[in-house]
Amino acid sequence: MKLLDILTSCWAICPEKLAEIRNIYKTHLRGDRIDWKVMKAQTLIFSGEKPEEPYQVMNGVAVIPIKGVLTKGMSFFSFLFGGSSMKQIGAAFDAALNDPLVKAILLDIDSPGGTVDGTDELAEQIYQARGEKPIIAYSDGTMTSAAYWIASAADDIYISGDTVMTGSIGVVATHVDQSRYDEAMGEKWTEITAGRYKRIASSHKPLTGEGALYIQDQVDYLYSAFVNVIARNRGVEPQEALAMADGKVFIGKQAIEVGLVDGVEAFSDLINSTGVTAQEQLSAKGEDMDINELKTKHPEVFAQALAEGKAAGMAEGMTAGKAEGITEGKALGAEAERKRIADVRAQLIPGHEALIDELASDGKTTGPEAAMRIVAAEKALQKSKLSDMKKDGDLGVGNPSAEAAAAAEAAAKAAKDKDFMAEVEKVINEKKVGRGTAVSIVAKEQPELHEAWLASLKPRKEDNNA
Repeated sequence: MKLLDILTSCWAICPEKLAEIRNIYKTHLRGDRIDWKVMKAQTLIFSGEKPEEPYQVMNGVAVIPIKGVLTKGMSFFSFLFGGSSMKQIGAAFDAALNDPLVKAILLDIDSPGGTVDGTDELAEQIYQARGEKPIIAYSDGTMTSAAYWIASAADDIYISGDTVMTGSIGVVATHVDQSRYDEAMGEKWTEITAGRYKRIASSHKPLTGEGALYIQDQVDYLYSAFVNVIARNRGVEPQEALAMADGKVFIGKQAIEVGLVDGVEAFSDLINSTGVTAQEQLSAKGEDMDINELKTKHPEVFAQALAEGKAAGMAEGMTAGKAEGITEGKALGAEAERKRIADVRAQLIPGHEALIDELASDGKTTGPEAAMRIVAAEKALQKSKLSDMKKDGDLGVGNPSAEAAAAAEAAAKAAKDKDFMAEVEKVINEKKVGRGTAVSIVAKEQPELHEAWLASLKPRKEDNNA
């Protein structure tokens, strides 16, 4: 495959790395020709008769490296950028899956991404193996674009810390117009095609609007597929996946906040917690010994057993603490609700029992809020009664005896009202409480005065019958 053919294909890769690849092509165009034969010979190092082990087993965990620019098969990119072949990664994954000594698989990723071709197939292979063995994706450097596409297929994704770059979810395609280069080289290309879209975006002529639209349609389709796979693999809706798939690179814990990553873990902790237990290691060795012998003869197993014990103890403590916290929280919540209801009922003014019952049962109104509601209701009641009294007074106009009686009653009401309200003001000043609370206190302590005050607000029976 020509360098230009690879360059103009669709990529799921971090933009900075794609720019680096483009610069190689520009160097090639300037005349600084790359010796592809030498490159091919050196590339054979990656696919010779004695390849390196496809994975390393650590504590029962198969560690599969996914490094550099990813391509479907081995290519010169593997040499230039320390890249990986997705076919070889897939073969290593299958081997680890079928290896009886492997208890779990860890994808050790440090890659900016690579070609779209081959990515979906590898990600699907990993996703379909879920449940057979624990599959963990881990990065201590870069896990972007196609590399994250692959990582999302694992059961869980972890990063080493706050400097790891994750995301850059998107697709990019490049059109290279080398028509001027052809002209400078004395070349004129005439492409004979059949089919409307065959070579519609040829690199030997400027890109047309129709050609750009054709490329954009391809990119949009691949991007949609990328987002849908991320949504499925991470267990979210496509709309949620779009929030993390806008091409942005997330640094460290930012990736956890948007849902791309499950947490921060050290590589050694993942190996120890995911692989075989210390007891399984001893069983495999057929050894039975006390703790001192274990510490002396197998310090690494002793250290692992100690770590496992600490982890188990912490987990048990957290579970017990959580249960205790829930019980205590329920008790505190119940006590707080009882106090709230008592505070609300303390604001009662006779005549407003129904409102107090409603406020006490709504689960949210506080004592001060109830006092304000009661005072407002009392004011509304007074205003309504005063309006009724004015209407009744209008009926007695022109009747001297009625006018005199109304005046006398008004004077009496004012005196009673003054006495009651004077007591209310006194309580407000002495006890530093709100008016609603003060009204409630006076009503309880001096019920006769309160009854007289309420009676003064009622229109006379004979006026109603007038």
